[in-house]
Amino acid sequence: MFEFVCVLYFTHQFDEHLYIGHFPNCEQAYQYIEDNYTEQEYKWIKCLHKDYIYLPKNLVKREIEWD
Repeated sequence: MFEFVCVLYFTHQFDEHLYIGHFPNCEQAYQYIEDNYTEQEYKWIKCLHKDYIYLPKNLVKREIEWD
């Protein structure tokens, strides 16, 4: 159910990012970011299906359902 991964980037460098969590869909992920961060805090958002993004094996999965 939580198949979409949301990541925030603070600069245009790929190594300066923050894993936000797994969401049921990207719409909820974007709404979560809008409700919890200002546009000045990040450069861009990535929301991808978990099959198309690299996740470290030791990642602690954070499931977020946001309405």
